[in-house]
Amino acid sequence: MHSSFRRTCVALSIPAVLLLTSCSDDGLGDTDALSGVDLHFTDEGSPEVILRSPLELEEEASRVLDRGDGEDLDEEQILEVSHAVADPSSGEIQEESFSQDNPSMIFLPQMQEQSEFIYESLTDTDLTVGSEIALFEPANAETGAQATLLVLRVEGQSPAFAEGEVQEQDGELPEIENEEGVLPELLGGNDGDAPEEVSTEVLIQGDGEEVAADDQVVVRYSGWKWSDGELFDSNWPADDEEADAGPAGFPLSSLVPGWAEGLEGEQVGSRVLLVIPPESGYGEAEEGAAEGTQHELAGETLIFVVDLIASAEAPQAAAPAPAPEGQPELSEEDIEEMIEQMEAEQGGAEGAEEGAEGDDASNDDANEEETE
Repeated sequence: MHSSFRRTCVALSIPAVLLLTSCSDDGLGDTDALSGVDLHFTDEGSPEVILRSPLELEEEASRVLDRGDGEDLDEEQILEVSHAVADPSSGEIQEESFSQDNPSMIFLPQMQEQSEFIYESLTDTDLTVGSEIALFEPANAETGAQATLLVLRVEGQSPAFAEGEVQEQDGELPEIENEEGVLPELLGGNDGDAPEEVSTEVLIQGDGEEVAADDQVVVRYSGWKWSDGELFDSNWPADDEEADAGPAGFPLSSLVPGWAEGLEGEQVGSRVLLVIPPESGYGEAEEGAAEGTQHELAGETLIFVVDLIASAEAPQAAAPAPAPEGQPELSEEDIEEMIEQMEAEQGGAEGAEEGAEGDDASNDDANEEETE
């Protein structure tokens, strides 16, 4: 609960929790202790957490502040939540996303593995879309974490896979076993000449916003090698018994170029088939290259099936600090002259020190002679 919330996080990173004392539709643990917590908003839309008294609990507790009138939460879907992290002694907001229109994403099966407390607070209290809930975590002496009050509002939920109209393939790209919500399979069609450019085909047509090349995306995906059809990566569970790690979120700029080239302009909710040649993937394989000096997929044409679950603008990198006003811009010649001047001054200082040492020695000799 002490971690930051970000839109492309499909689950929160939260430390292990203590056993709970009680569970009800109103919340978990000592729900009465949170009865004095209220969530308000300023005219500008910024959240305010109001406390009637400081929270001094020794165990986790949660309390439903307001029940929304939306649909019931589906434990297999991704929740979109706005949040505010507040000081439990004063209610002072330390971090919030309500005013930024930038909800975080929580994949509930993964949340269950990371925090039973948060998972049960969201699933065992009859929450619906639009509900608000307060969650308290006490200080942890072992980790040094401070006590935290977190207030969440469930803004919406969406499937953890592509959802839309299934499209019929035209036969130009590899054939994919394509069913909504089910792990896609490569069936064939990759035994001919591989495309020389990034090639795409929409397998399921979504109706969400278009993806930009520099967006962050949340996706389900599987990847095969064109050369032999081997599955080399996937974040789908391979069978019903395997734990579902859930969708993955990352900036397109951090992936091989073919992803941004192929997904730009596609709509969220779609399933897209990508065929990526080496130059837009991991590069051409170099003969005689030392082991470990190139990617194991270098030289491979890659086949990906990508479910576009969500997309958002990637955070902007912090701008460099501006130079102080009035500071002149120095050219390379100016810098070289400054270095030469500093070296000359340093040499002169060393010569002066040597001269001073010589003078001291002469004075010492003269003093000795006078003493004699």
